[in-house]
Amino acid sequence: MKLLKCGMACCVFLSIVAWQTKDTSLQPTDTGGFIVEIQKKYAEVQAIRKKGNQEEIENKIKAVHRRLTRTYPIYYDWWLQDGTTGDVDWFSKSFNQELSMRLQKLNIKASATNTPENIETAFQAYLKACEQRRIKRLAAFTTDKPEIVFTKYRTLRPSFFAYTEGVSDARAECNYIAGGALAKLKMNGIWAEVETLLTDEEGVVRDPDLHFDGQHLLFSWKKSSKEDDFHLYEMNLKTREIKQLTFGKGHADIEGIYLPDDNILFNSTRCGSTVDCWFTEVSNMYLCDREGRYMRQVGFDQVHTVTPTLLDDGRVVYTRWDYNDRGQVWTQPLFQMNPDGTGQSEYYGMNSWFPTTVAHIRQIPGTRKLMGVFMGHHTPQHGKLGIIDPEAGRDENEGVMFVAPVHKPKPERIDDYGKFTDQFQHPFPLSETEFLISYTPLGYYVGHPMEFGVYWMNADGERELLVSDARISCNQPVLVAPRKRPFRRSSSVDYTKNEGVYYMQNIYEGNGLKGVKPGTIKQLRVVEIQFRAAGVGEVGGNDKGGGALMSSPVGVGNAAWDVKRVLGVTEVYPDGSAFFKVPARKPLYFQALDENGRVVQTMRSWSTLQPNEVQSCVGCHEHKNTVPVAGHPVSMAMNKGIKALEPEDEMGERNFSYLKEIQPIWDRHCISCHDGVKQPMSLKGELKVMDKPSKRKYTDSYLSLTHATQDQGGGAWRGNAYHPEVNWISALSQPTLLPPYFAGSNTSNLIKRLESGHGGTKLTPQEIRKVALWIDLLVPFIGDYREANNWSQKDLDFYNYYDKKREAARAEDQENIRQYIQSLQTKQEKK
Repeated sequence: MKLLKCGMACCVFLSIVAWQTKDTSLQPTDTGGFIVEIQKKYAEVQAIRKKGNQEEIENKIKAVHRRLTRTYPIYYDWWLQDGTTGDVDWFSKSFNQELSMRLQKLNIKASATNTPENIETAFQAYLKACEQRRIKRLAAFTTDKPEIVFTKYRTLRPSFFAYTEGVSDARAECNYIAGGALAKLKMNGIWAEVETLLTDEEGVVRDPDLHFDGQHLLFSWKKSSKEDDFHLYEMNLKTREIKQLTFGKGHADIEGIYLPDDNILFNSTRCGSTVDCWFTEVSNMYLCDREGRYMRQVGFDQVHTVTPTLLDDGRVVYTRWDYNDRGQVWTQPLFQMNPDGTGQSEYYGMNSWFPTTVAHIRQIPGTRKLMGVFMGHHTPQHGKLGIIDPEAGRDENEGVMFVAPVHKPKPERIDDYGKFTDQFQHPFPLSETEFLISYTPLGYYVGHPMEFGVYWMNADGERELLVSDARISCNQPVLVAPRKRPFRRSSSVDYTKNEGVYYMQNIYEGNGLKGVKPGTIKQLRVVEIQFRAAGVGEVGGNDKGGGALMSSPVGVGNAAWDVKRVLGVTEVYPDGSAFFKVPARKPLYFQALDENGRVVQTMRSWSTLQPNEVQSCVGCHEHKNTVPVAGHPVSMAMNKGIKALEPEDEMGERNFSYLKEIQPIWDRHCISCHDGVKQPMSLKGELKVMDKPSKRKYTDSYLSLTHATQDQGGGAWRGNAYHPEVNWISALSQPTLLPPYFAGSNTSNLIKRLESGHGGTKLTPQEIRKVALWIDLLVPFIGDYREANNWSQKDLDFYNYYDKKREAARAEDQENIRQYIQSLQTKQEKK
């Protein structure tokens, strides 16, 4: 074994790791055995039918499906696809009727009678016709004897589709089933010959991506449940030599893809955050070179990003789970960015209920269209197959057409969307009408564990099984062939700098401020979202965007998901323009403020800039198919130049804490009356243990002002986001765009009472603005996840473990960037 060390990253070359087996032909030969077996299984089902036990019948039918699929995969797939459309239950008619129907469908003149000899002859004629049909279907595809790389692993059933990292020190849910392989098939005529490239009974191999040269294969490999984690590897397909690129137990590196500049983009748990609505780790986007060096984070996202894919124009499209200040169920849209992490913006489905989730995206060659799998939120990573045309629309079903068969889907609001009938995953488009696909016709007819095979298929749903395995699913087909290197986009990223710049042409353009009089917006507030390292305690929330728990809660249920850091404000000029710089590599969102510093509209997502990046937009929630108005005069902001952020108030940049900023106001002005005795509404600020589930201490004042009620049985506290006194946009609000003035300080009676001098109090304008700020940040209680905790020592140790792990990863990230800068300087000096 040869070890090459390169700074903090290193590559390990494994000279003999690719365990090869001889080619195995998948051409079926035992027609007689199949004919006997299928009749035998049919008879067994009919015998159980006579007993009348429905559960027993259903279980028997499922067992028959599995038996025939595993033993005679190609023959039985022909039998299934030639049955009644969309129905795999072929047991309700007589066997002769089922066979006769298939003979008729293929225009075979033979007839099926009750004699064994006749059935044998008719069945042989049917299978022969199926083989001839296969020859016609695969004629174009098999011309050049194509080769396909694919993976074998068992289908996972996570509670949410993206929880597939299986980290060795997982915080909670760990989805990992040992056993897998990397294999390659070669078409020899209409039949596949399969070669095993790598197999691991204790590990899992996943996410193959072929280099542009057609000779190197990137993949992720985890060799043990507890002693290893997924890391990136590269195989030379000619020599079978394997090189390990990334390292580090406790970190999962998955879904890597080659980029035009020969860097690698991948998802990793190194970001160190935990899902807001559960207790599992998060994966974000990272970059490294082909030696695994200079690894650095480019996605700084609240929760998961998954399945990136490279477009012909050099952009990357990926799925981003996106629910800042809105419900978490229907918010898995497609995003886009440049290979260096710049230009992160929505691509499809950002402000819509449908699709619930779309992932496994790949571009259709020669088009701008994408093929992907449409699935649910609380579902595994498989579902229905469709094509997205962004030119036809960007939300709901506007740009979506389902295939296999072709039909326009309804824009349905279903959490577990796609959990019915046959199932698709990992498409590899060959054209707009033909594709490779991991597929099971049985799907939810049979249920889990689902076993997928690799198919050739066309848009109408005609299919031919290329490879399957009786023991395990076959997944992620990738055509082995050189491909044109996409356009290499120039990069403006400069890691010696720590800021980026936003330019807004006219905030009144678009639907975000529809109906708002120009000149109303005076400032933009810039807020950084800070994420939890681990989940300790929980509260529950619910609204139109669904129901959810909130781990390591920031407030009561329905309050903000995350800790908010107020960075400052910038001027919006009378023409609606703004031009300002912000910290790079931070998840930020913006709030449009009126003359009183109160929110008119808020961004329920986030944006991140890379160092030295300049990003511009037309307006507020403008349609992504619009472009800046030609001939638009130079804006006032452009004439004034780039501005630094100004402080929100005398406290400047800080994490917002109710205890530190709002409670002192009540202490100065209000508790002499609102002490819980003179006035029933107490605004006192003593921290108390109010419940067990949240593992958070609260004050009377906070629970009173959020009009919180306790869940049954001594449960956690849930705020009323729609109360007239204090209302805010619920963290579980709907995914679609909300109108201006939907909720917040401008619609809360509390602000009006304070301005009118309620009870003889005289708050300063600065104090009133601070209360408005609290409301518009979605009434957070804490400014640090440890603040006001009611944690046990075990809880504290748990949180500290993952927090220290995150800090170590961040330190490594900074060192990698330092080495990257040094490498660029060295290259420059050599020129």
